[in-house]
Amino acid sequence: MNFIKSWLIEPDDKTACRFLVVDAYNKESVLSFYLSNNFLPLFKTEEEEKAFYHISTEEQLHTRLLYFDLKIR
Repeated sequence: MNFIKSWLIEPDDKTACRFLVVDAYNKESVLSFYLSNNFLPLFKTEEEEKAFYHISTEEQLHTRLLYFDLKIR
């Protein structure tokens, strides 16, 4: 993860993107990995994410969208 982030941040502008986005499995171990690598949830709560995708509140959310801002190292 550190290699990918540092490679994209280097000043020779290999890419025109600003954010890394992952659709991570909604499991504590997976989310902890990304959160420990400074990714943030795109939605503040699972309920917000469910509403955005029109998933009922009773259904389980299988994945969570997380992002890393390459400008804010």
